[in-house]
Amino acid sequence: MAEIFNEPQDQTCPTTAYQLSSVCVPVTVSPFAKTGVTSTKCCGTSVVIPGKNTCDGIKNGQCVFTVVQDICVEVPVEFGAVASVGDNYVNCIDSSADDICTNCDDINPDNL
Repeated sequence: MAEIFNEPQDQTCPTTAYQLSSVCVPVTVSPFAKTGVTSTKCCGTSVVIPGKNTCDGIKNGQCVFTVVQDICVEVPVEFGAVASVGDNYVNCIDSSADDICTNCDDINPDNL
C-alpha cells in the first residue's frame, strides 16, 4: 500500500490592524462666477432719429461694476495610500483585540 503525503498548505489569518496617521495635501481653490439669465427692462420708449447721427459713449464699450460676495467653499477630498511590505521586525510593547484607536487621544506614548 502506497503512503500518502499531504503537502503543507499555506494558511492565512485575516485580522484588522490600526495605524494612526496624518496626511496633508495642498488644495487650490479657484473661484468662478457665472451670471444667471439676464433680463432687460425698457425704460421709456425708444427714440428714432432720422439721418446719420453720432452716438455718445465708447464704441463697442461696456458698462462695468463690481459685486463683492463672501463665500465658503466645501471641498470634498479623499485621501488614500498604498502599502508595500519590507523586512519584518518586531518590538513587542502591547497588544489588544480591542479597537485601540477609538480613544487614541487618551493614550500617552510615554507610558507604552
